[in-house]
Amino acid sequence: MKKIALVAVALFIAFPAVAAQQNGVLKLSLWDQTAIAAPNNTQDVSGLDFGIGSKTATVTGLQLDLIWAETSYNLKGVSHAWLVSMANDVKGLQLAAFVKGNEVTGVQMGLVNLTNSINGLQFGFFNQTDYLHGVQFGFVNYARDLDQGLQLGLLNIAENGFVPVMVFVNGRF
Repeated sequence: MKKIALVAVALFIAFPAVAAQQNGVLKLSLWDQTAIAAPNNTQDVSGLDFGIGSKTATVTGLQLDLIWAETSYNLKGVSHAWLVSMANDVKGLQLAAFVKGNEVTGVQMGLVNLTNSINGLQFGFFNQTDYLHGVQFGFVNYARDLDQGLQLGLLNIAENGFVPVMVFVNGRF
């Protein structure tokens, strides 16, 4: 009982320091923007965003959701959901069955991965990007512009490639 009281007092003393920050440190989401956060900023999270399905403007840290996770602007860290992970500017990891990003520097892992630009790795059944600087590893890989990178899969399509459609391996360096 003394340990629980000690932890409660420590949290009570530390809470004003946490609450003085501009960003939410912990966000608990029910659905979309129906959420509570400590402190009261549900749109800019620097810490943990946890819920069933959430929509957040920026996340620096960890976004864990059961169904879907959406970050409207910047994601720096990890976004994981069982079904859908969507983010605009990603620096880190996106993980879900269906993954969509705009500008990705890092890793996308899912059954379906879609992005406008990736500088890193796409790993899944179907990978699609307009601009690839990195590696696509999947059953079907598509890149409109393969700048510098490698495609590994059963069917690899790169519109600007020496051979636009290749089986097993395609690359440009």
